[in-house]
This record gives sequence, structure tokens and C-alpha cells, in this order.
Amino acid sequence: MSLFRVYVDGALFYHPNLSKLVITEAKISEDAVNIDSLNLSAPFSHPYIDSIKPMASVIVCKKGEEVVFEGRALDDGSDFYNTHSWTCESALAYLKDTVQPPFSYKGPLKGLLEQFISVHNSKVEKQKQFKLGNITVTDNNDYISYSSSEYTKTIDAIKNKLINTHGGYLQVRYEKDEKYLDYLEDFKLRSLQKVEFGKNITDVKITKDHTERVTALIPLGARKTIQDEDGNEVQSEERVDISSVNNGLNYVHDEKEVKNIGWIWTTEVWDDVTIPGNLLKKAKSRLGDLVKGVTSIQLTIVDESDTGADIGDIHARMYVECISNPHGINGTYLCVSRTRDYLNPAGNTITIGASGVSLSQATVNQDKNISALEDDILGQTNKIDSITGELNTINSQKMYRTELVVDGVSIFRNKGQRSIMQCKVYSWDKDITNTLSADSFLWHRKSSDEEADKLWDSSHKGMKQITITTADVYDNASFYCEVNL
Repeated sequence: MSLFRVYVDGALFYHPNLSKLVITEAKISEDAVNIDSLNLSAPFSHPYIDSIKPMASVIVCKKGEEVVFEGRALDDGSDFYNTHSWTCESALAYLKDTVQPPFSYKGPLKGLLEQFISVHNSKVEKQKQFKLGNITVTDNNDYISYSSSEYTKTIDAIKNKLINTHGGYLQVRYEKDEKYLDYLEDFKLRSLQKVEFGKNITDVKITKDHTERVTALIPLGARKTIQDEDGNEVQSEERVDISSVNNGLNYVHDEKEVKNIGWIWTTEVWDDVTIPGNLLKKAKSRLGDLVKGVTSIQLTIVDESDTGADIGDIHARMYVECISNPHGINGTYLCVSRTRDYLNPAGNTITIGASGVSLSQATVNQDKNISALEDDILGQTNKIDSITGELNTINSQKMYRTELVVDGVSIFRNKGQRSIMQCKVYSWDKDITNTLSADSFLWHRKSSDEEADKLWDSSHKGMKQITITTADVYDNASFYCEVNL
């Protein structure tokens, strides 16, 4: 099972096997369409409590070797017990730190994102820089024309000029200590876990927001080009519409839903669409989403990777097979958001479908590209049989724990005394010490002589039990064992 650790500015802040580096909360909220967040808390006795500097310190969470969060603290608070808490935002928020100057761009879609990232990187330190990653969002003509006369935050410029007009998702990806910013039409990663009622689903909450429903849509395209008095081509305030290809009507509507709930109007702008026929196609497709409203399906689950199963985690931005026949859930859905408490996994949730966002951004099309998706699971070609049997609620305190057993004296008062110290490892209440390799055990001594402690540590690796004599505690020393699972 991969261990969860927290680092602050490269230094270890939390490790489950180091009692002094204890924390009280580490809850990560992943969101496919927004910035991920981390709630982190530590007691006042934590030795590095002052090392976290809001807006300055880099906070990294890892599970095994995978980076599950990188970002910065936004605030620092404390409660009645002087427990310190920080709300943190992920690395994607670095795009809020820079502004894009007024610009005029004509060319392929990829080039505009490349321009935005280049400007951003030139204005920030290396830690906040991104490399241009995978871009799978496309434009039908592979040619866009955008301009702005205002200074705009980089994150807003990307949303306004790319995501709002062409759809897609931003994703921060880590490779060889580099951060890549991907712009993806859809996510290709699929979870090897199956979420199923009666096995690993502990609660289901379905919310349908009918206030977001629309029955009539007025679509608007790019601004029309006209000639001014001097014969120059300029953009007018009038936009392309669909009346010329839609029997004189500048709107589309759903007759069935109009009869059911009446006329509910809205309008949307596609700045890159110059042909009325293409605008009509986009409007009809968009209306199909709008008439449904926003549906949020939240599942409280037991992530089987938390039980020690070698099956891989579930994250936002991946597809998950979900089956709950009593609730009408049966298909492969995009995991839009994921809340994971790394200290208390019993309350972990995933949200499939839409999560407080417009359906054009996050609606799951269950039939689209599923067959192709199964052939392209990024190397995960082995089908994993789901763990059978109903899983009980996880007690996080009993997942993995260590226990030091001393045979002999604990306080050395006379010469010649000795004790045998053994480290036992439990999974829940089961002793798994004998199943672990001796190489997993690393003993440590802490005394007033740091150099001597290092020599002592190096000579006590790979032992499940050690013998301590008076010579080992000639002054004052404490001992503990670190276990790498």
C-alpha cells in the first residue's frame, strides 16, 4: 500500500510512521472543471508548524511516488485547541498570478494557448511555470481569430477565449519533475475499479436542479465584418445568427418541453462561428443539454485502493463504471469531482455527471467513444475483477499501525542491562509483521550526538527486532522504527 506524505518547500511535514510529524486533517477536493483544493490541519506541537507561509510555501502531497496535490496555502487559522489549519489551492491557481496584455491573435487554436502560457511563464518564478502539454481540443477550421483590448488574468483569458467557446478541460500533469498544462476535449483515463451498489457504495445522493433548465435558445456567432467610410474592414456590433437557415427564426426551441414547463429563454455566444449553418448545429446540440437542467450524482464510496488492494486510485478526471440499479445508475461516467480524506477514508465521495457547472462543460455522454476508450486506457489493459463481498466502513486508525514491544527494561540504570525491542505491524487488527521483508524496517536513535545517531541508524537497517544495551543509551536516547510498506 502506497504511503501518503506531505511536504512543505521540499521538507517532510507529515509521514504516517513518524509520530512527531502528526497532522489532524488532509482532505483533498479534486474538480475536473475548477481548481483543486486541500484542507490541511496540524496540532500546535508539530515541530514545523511555522514553516507554512501562506501564498509563498509550496505544499506537495504524494501517495507513493504520485503527486496528488501541489499548491499553496491561502490562509492560516487556529481553533480553541490551537490546532492550525490551512486552506490550500492547487498549482492551476498559479494562472491567476499573471495578466495577459491587450492582444490580437489569428491562427491555430494551439498557438493561442501557447501564447498565453509563454506570457505567463515570463512573468513568474520557475515554480509557477508550466510546459505546454497535450492539446486535444480542436477547431473545425484550425483557425481562430481573437483579440482583447483589456488586461486579463491568464486563467480568465484561457476560459473566455478557449474553454467557453471550444469546451474542454484544463489539467495539470506531472512528468519527471515538470508541470505540464494539458487542454483536453475529453479524458481518456479509466478507473480499474468498479463502483457498485452492495459492494463499495455506502450512500447515494441525486440532485436535479430544474432552475437551470431552458427550452428556447438564441445562438449568436462571431461579429460581422463591414466596411467603414474609408473602405477598411472592421467588426460591427451585429453578430451572425441563424435566421437565414432556420425559417427566419433566430432561435431554436424544444416543443415538448415548452408544453411541459413553458417558454424559458437564454442566449449564448460562439465567437468563433462565422457560418449560420454551423451555428444552427451547435445551438441544437446545446439545447439538448439545456432542457435537462443540471444533475449531480454523489456517491459515498469505499475506495478499494484504501483497503490494500493493488487496484489503483479513483480520481476526478477519469471515467468510472458505476452500477446502482435501485437508483437507475448503470454505465461509465466521468468522475467530475472527488473528495478524499487521507486520514479518514470512510467519508470519501465521488461526483459523477455535472457538479454545479453548465452541462456543456461536464455532461457525460455515456455512449460517446466508450469502445475506443476501452482500447486506450493508457496501458491499463488487464481487467481487474471487482472485490466481492460487502465492505465495512473503514476505521482509518486500524488500517496500518505499528507497535513497539520491549522485552526487558525501558529505563537503563545499571551497566550490563539489555532489552530486546521488536516492531510489529498491523493491518486493521491482523499482525502482518511476518509477511514483510526485513528490509522494510529502519531503526532510528535520537540522542544528543547527531553524528553518532547516524552511524547507529546505518548499522540497524533491515532488522525486525534489535537488542539495546547500556552502551546505546550512554547519555539519554529514544528509539523508533520506520516501516516502508
